[in-house]
Amino acid sequence: MAEGGHAGTPPVRLWVRRVGVYCDEHRKTWLVAAEEEEGMLRARIQRVQVPLGEALRPSQLPPSRLPHMWQLSQGEQYRDSNSRVWEIEHHLMLGGVEELLLKLVPGD
Repeated sequence: MAEGGHAGTPPVRLWVRRVGVYCDEHRKTWLVAAEEEEGMLRARIQRVQVPLGEALRPSQLPPSRLPHMWQLSQGEQYRDSNSRVWEIEHHLMLGGVEELLLKLVPGD
């Protein structure tokens, strides 16, 4: 587990704006990268200020293992636009950057 300071409350919703860039309910931008290790999919999400630019429609985005939207759910979880559950592995401040690490919970 990474070491870092407390980052406060995680975003309630994250919507894709364009490839690799998501926006939260406060119009803050987050850079998202998929990571896969031993068949486990994770999303490393860092709050970084970038120009919002034009939002792309889902049909304009290339195929991705990451969802178009995450919504904070019960407990330490997010539910995505495909009804999958993602567990919060950590939500920290690392080197002055807010980071959220989500792990896809395997489906039944």
